[in-house]
This record gives sequence, structure tokens and C-alpha cells, in this order.
Amino acid sequence: MLQRIQSLYLLLALACMSCLTFLPFGEILTKSSETISLGINGFEYLKDGKTEFFSVLPLTIMLLLSVFTTLISIFLFKKRMLQIRLNVFNLIIQAGNIGLMFYFLFQANKAAGIEWSSHITIVLPAVAVIFTYLAIRSIGKDEALVRSISRLR
Repeated sequence: MLQRIQSLYLLLALACMSCLTFLPFGEILTKSSETISLGINGFEYLKDGKTEFFSVLPLTIMLLLSVFTTLISIFLFKKRMLQIRLNVFNLIIQAGNIGLMFYFLFQANKAAGIEWSSHITIVLPAVAVIFTYLAIRSIGKDEALVRSISRLR
């Protein structure tokens, strides 16, 4: 299983997406000069004397779905065509994660802050997209090799 290059690509993509579950992807500077980290748990902020909660639940769901899809895909090494389809689905989810991260960063800035900054972790979904694409290419090459060998028999 792990001797194939596509399994290593998928493990690297899994590591990138798993890091996002623990690390914040941006910071918001509030009007009261407080810096709030924005991660998949959202954050609480003060607005007009009330404590409000900014939720990023769709991002959390899509991020966890991407992690579980990658994990399942690693163990489907005997079913290459299903593995390719699952990884294409995962690419779409990862691209959605990138868009949602920027969307929630801008929305959090509108809700609670003056300015925002992003961490280096915001590029992790893009790196995961690259690794997933490389895995799809490698799986496709394996499938072509297996079909050519079975044609020679």
C-alpha cells in the first residue's frame, strides 16, 4: 500500500488538510485592538456590549469531509477507478475549502474587525490540491499499466 507513490501523495494531502483542523488560518484585529485567531471553531467577539459568536460550520464540515475522503481513498488501493473518482470529488471539496476560507475571513472582518491577515496555513488546501492531482495522475498510470499487461496475456 505505502510503497506506491500515489499513497504517499495522498498521505501528504491528508497531512495538509489535517493541519488545518488544528491551526488557525487567519487573524482579525477587532475595533478594541484585540487580535482574534480564526480557525475551524469560529470565534467570539463583542458587538455593542454583547458577546456574539462567529461560526464557520460549513467550512468545518467541508474540511472534515475532505480529510475523511482522503483517508478512505488511501485504503482503496485495490480499486483504482473508484480511487480516482473519489480523489476528483476530493479536489472539488478542496477547491471549495479554499473559497470558503477567504469568504469567512472577509465575513469575520466585516463582523468584528478593522483589518485581517492570513497565516501561512491558508495555502495548505492549495498544496493538498496539488498532491491530490499528482495522486490522480499516478493512479491513472497504474491503471493504464495494469490494463496493458492484462491485454498481453
